[in-house]
Amino acid sequence: MHSVTQGDNGEKAVSTCLVIDDDTFDRHMIKRCVGRERPDMRLYECSTLSEARNFLEQASADLILIDNRLPDGLGADYAQELRNDSRMADAVICVVTGDDLRSLDSDIAALSKDRLSTRTIWDMVSGFLAEREILRSSEKAQLVAEFGDQMGENLAPGMARMLRTLRMSRARVARRDPQKAIDELDKLEEMLIAMSEVVCGGVQQRRPTPEA
Repeated sequence: MHSVTQGDNGEKAVSTCLVIDDDTFDRHMIKRCVGRERPDMRLYECSTLSEARNFLEQASADLILIDNRLPDGLGADYAQELRNDSRMADAVICVVTGDDLRSLDSDIAALSKDRLSTRTIWDMVSGFLAEREILRSSEKAQLVAEFGDQMGENLAPGMARMLRTLRMSRARVARRDPQKAIDELDKLEEMLIAMSEVVCGGVQQRRPTPEA
């Protein structure tokens, strides 16, 4: 039997689970699969989508397992609704059904009741969390790239001015006009200091915050 250890991603990120199923036996079966070897897991249950909505208005769950055929709607539709809710952005949402999984939208995680086990549930959770981490890493890389592009656009005019100032200073030195050369070099120093402040300030504002 597969055992999810303390070091697994699922153990760290998932501590509460909501099971939504109108069949009493199935609810207990799913809760048993989720909570086996997890004595500290907080398990909740609802028998309809209406009950689930009321529950999630007052509380939250890290893992939400939804039967597809419920008295007041389809679990797959509700799963998509939750996916579009910003409050549920970090929740693992999965349809657990006896229907053919191929009939469901591939964007929604789904497990078969016929082959449900502790292992299939927590393998699904670990896979979801791994994909989410990859996505977040990609988003951070995109932020850095966008910041670099924007900084390049913002700094290009300033660098051109500094280059002109440097060339003017060299020309004045060549014409033996040291005071003018000093004035131009002072201006260049001020530009460099200002640009340094812009760069440092921009990095601090846009640097991705560490994950909690």
